[in-house]
Order: sequence, then C-alpha cells, then structure tokens
Amino acid sequence: MVLLKRIFALGLLVAGAGFAPSALAQGVPRFRQGMSYTDARQRLVERGWQPVVNPAMAAPTTTTPIVAYLLSQGYSELVGCQLVGVEICTFQFRNRKGHLLEIATVHMPVIPAGTVTSWALRKKSP
Repeated sequence: MVLLKRIFALGLLVAGAGFAPSALAQGVPRFRQGMSYTDARQRLVERGWQPVVNPAMAAPTTTTPIVAYLLSQGYSELVGCQLVGVEICTFQFRNRKGHLLEIATVHMPVIPAGTVTSWALRKKSP
C-alpha cells in the first residue's frame, strides 16, 4: 500500500499535477556576488517577485545624481543609496507570502547595471 502511494505521488509529480507552477516560482533565484543588478532584477520578476515601491523615492525633495539616475531607469524599488567609500544602493522586492528580499549593489553609476554585493531574505513576521 505504501509503495502504491509513492508510485501515485511520483506519477502526479511527473505529470505536473498536484501543485501549481507558481508554487516554485516564488523561490529566490540563485544570485552570485558580482552579477549585474539588471540580471538579478529580471530573475526575480520572472519568478513573480514584485518591486516594493518606495514612496519616498516617488518625489524626492533632495536627491543625488545616482538616485536620480536609478529612478530615471525605472528602479522604483530603490530604498536608497549611501556613500561609504563607494556608493552602496539597496533595493527591495516582496513575494506573495509577504517575504522581503533586499539586494545591495555597488558601482551603479560606473557600470550601468550595477554589481550585486549581497542580499538578505526577511521572512514575514507572524
């Protein structure tokens, strides 16, 4: 009986039944340090992650050249940038479960696509 249940479950898995394709789509894609932010962003959007629009960036009262550039590129998920020897910029995305993913980049003005340096997944609080 147990073997029959396993065969049936495997059959459902192979047939693609039993779980929605979007169930896997919400996973965090594989990132690597040094990859372009444009590639990381595209992978997230393809998996159903949504940019978290930062209202403070919609109409900033004061802005730096890098922030103005990123907003002009349509990066509404920009949390902000900080100069610490290099310009570090942070972006946020949210999945359907409410988890936040933050991505930090450098070199946004030097390399148009920027370079991913780190990322952190913050699970939704219960």
